[in-house]
Amino acid sequence: MRLSRLALMSAFATTVWAQQPLTAEQVLEKSVEAAGGRQAIEKITSFVGKGTLEVPSQGVVGALEVAGKAPNKRLVIVRIEGWGELRRSCDGQNAWEDRPDQGFRLLEGVEREEVLADCVFDDQAAWRKVYSKVELAGKEKIGERETYKLVLTPAKGRATTRYIDAETFLPVRMVQRRTTPQGEVEAQTDLSDYRERDGVKTPHLMKQIAGPQEMIIKLAEVENNVPLEDARFAKPAGK
Repeated sequence: MRLSRLALMSAFATTVWAQQPLTAEQVLEKSVEAAGGRQAIEKITSFVGKGTLEVPSQGVVGALEVAGKAPNKRLVIVRIEGWGELRRSCDGQNAWEDRPDQGFRLLEGVEREEVLADCVFDDQAAWRKVYSKVELAGKEKIGERETYKLVLTPAKGRATTRYIDAETFLPVRMVQRRTTPQGEVEAQTDLSDYRERDGVKTPHLMKQIAGPQEMIIKLAEVENNVPLEDARFAKPAGK
């Protein structure tokens, strides 16, 4: 009788423990593991991705190339036939863009801080360093998927709301306020089509809605640990 009571108590304790809600920190750590684990993620120090960028409302499709290098460098190039080439980059200190229709512009103030925050090479595995505060704001359904809603606040800048699939623990949506020359907008980015390369899963389909504009990014290929010179990310001389 005594053994059966102990077994019953053990089973009850296990059930109670299993029902305990996860904390924001636990959800983030599970997300790191779902992506491939911190060790695999930290082995990747640069990448180059190629694909397309679409603006459905304008019937525009451009060739896209994006490159990133640890700890905080990124370059995005979009080439659209009949319009030209757009470049947007950050080198860890400066953030800038060069457009065929508006020319070169050095980003400043809040806009600069937001872009520099975006250029942190890996805020997923290094979330403890990037965010000074992480909060679990409950669960929310996105389509048919249940997600954990996390509010992540960096030491500087606005908070980002990240939605993590409650089953796969991969991020499926990010929402943040963004500063633009036309004013503030809310940007929602949905992430899907995760593919594994070098032991790490990354999204290859991103749909972003910022104000009235929708953009669709499709990556056809991603190559990791590509040798990239720092000069590739620097603003043009004399600008």
